[in-house]
Amino acid sequence: MFLADGGGGASSPPEFGQRKLKVDPSAIPQARKAFEQALAEFNEKITPAVDDLPTKPWAGDPISSETSKAFNEQTSEKALAALKFYKQQLTGVIDQLKMIEEQYRQVEGDNAAMWGKHLRDQG
Repeated sequence: MFLADGGGGASSPPEFGQRKLKVDPSAIPQARKAFEQALAEFNEKITPAVDDLPTKPWAGDPISSETSKAFNEQTSEKALAALKFYKQQLTGVIDQLKMIEEQYRQVEGDNAAMWGKHLRDQG
C-alpha cells in the first residue's frame, strides 16, 4: 500500500514536493498509531507556539523592531504555511490509513494471516 502526500487530497505548495509511504497491510494499525501520536504531539507542542508568530520587537528599540519586521516578512508566513501543510498531511495520512484498514478488515476480517503478529501483540 502506498500513501501519497497527505493522503487526503490536499494540494501542496510546490516547495514541499511529493513523498510516498509504503506500508505493509499488517503494519497499518501501528503506522496509524504512530501518525496519531505525531499529530497529538504537534497539537500539544506546536499549535500553542504558533500564537508567538509573528514575532514582536523583543527589546522595544528600533533595531529589534526592524529585525522583527524583517523576520516576519521573510520567514513567519512561510513557517506558518509549512506548519499548516504538515498538520494537513498528518491528518490526511491518518484518515487514509483508517479507511484502508477498514477496507482490509471488511475483506479479511481479523484474519491472523493478514494482520500477522502485529494484531496478536495488541490483544
